[in-house]
Amino acid sequence: MISSLLSSDTFWFVFVAHFIHMTMMWLIRIPLKNYGMVDLGWPSGFFFITLIYTLSSQVQGNFWRRWVIAIPYLFCGLRFMYGWVLRNRKEGEDHRWQMWRDKWTSGKGIFGIRSHTINTFIFYHCQSFANIFVLTMPVAISSRSTKELSWVEIASIIMWVASFTLENVADAQLARFRYKSSNKGKVCKVGLWRYSRHPNYFFELMIWCSYALYAVSVCDQLIDYVVIVLGVPLVAYWFLVHFTGVPMTEEGSLKRRGEEYKKYVDETSMIVPWFPKVSKQSGN
Repeated sequence: MISSLLSSDTFWFVFVAHFIHMTMMWLIRIPLKNYGMVDLGWPSGFFFITLIYTLSSQVQGNFWRRWVIAIPYLFCGLRFMYGWVLRNRKEGEDHRWQMWRDKWTSGKGIFGIRSHTINTFIFYHCQSFANIFVLTMPVAISSRSTKELSWVEIASIIMWVASFTLENVADAQLARFRYKSSNKGKVCKVGLWRYSRHPNYFFELMIWCSYALYAVSVCDQLIDYVVIVLGVPLVAYWFLVHFTGVPMTEEGSLKRRGEEYKKYVDETSMIVPWFPKVSKQSGN
């Protein structure tokens, strides 16, 4: 399925269009003084890629199979874009971008490159290539399949709904905690945040796993299973845990909250929700 997709005009249109789209985001970051344009570029990217695959004249797949997965993709894309607009109107450029620039100019960039301009270009296109070659593949191959929906797809949609709901519960719990002035400078340990330092990231990962589960029944070649079953969860995990998510979030939290956050790190699971443990700092 994926091998035939890669030889299609639709795929190469997606490739060129999204590469140009993310390059434009990289360019306009300078006049807008906002390096976080990538955080608008990648969700708008997979939003429009989803529309292209779903509406393409080359698509001959089952109508319901196409749209049942397309709607969650489109909804999440719109949600991320709307959230980015709200955050930027309120706060401007994400504070993490200054930390990235500091790291890159100190020689901690890709291959030791010190130029934050080059590192930013690479950073943007790591996300565009992830979108093109991995993260949108579930919707791409599902849109081309003539198979009827089965219990696997139904289970994946239930998983998506549960994960999306719990991700938003986690975000709401954090927002309520931060809204109280008495909690300023404190670490949120309420609700789901008692069991994971990043419950929102965990359920975001589960959303990507639900997309992979949805597409698994239309996989018919080794490359399909590698990209869908392994690639989608692993790429999502890498971005969330090792690249754009946890490292920069925790670095900022450690700077702002110090010892209290160190204790929280020692006690609380990073991603997967689990019961908190006794801190090593307590001497027990």
